[in-house]
Amino acid sequence: MATHNKTSDGPHSIWEQMQFRMLFVMVFTWFLFAAVLKSLTLQRGSSTDSCWQEARRAAYSLTPYAFMRI
Repeated sequence: MATHNKTSDGPHSIWEQMQFRMLFVMVFTWFLFAAVLKSLTLQRGSSTDSCWQEARRAAYSLTPYAFMRI
């Protein structure tokens, strides 16, 4: 007997994917701006990541928390 999973394709999951992507783009842009500022003011410390990598890692670590359900 087949079971239907609530996380399967459907309008609700597509909407959540769009929300995640929009939020990720906004958060990523913010962190990219911050990383560039840190780079320009020479406050990066011992970080070997590029501004792009640093912003991407920070955005991926923060964005999922917006979708947690308690």
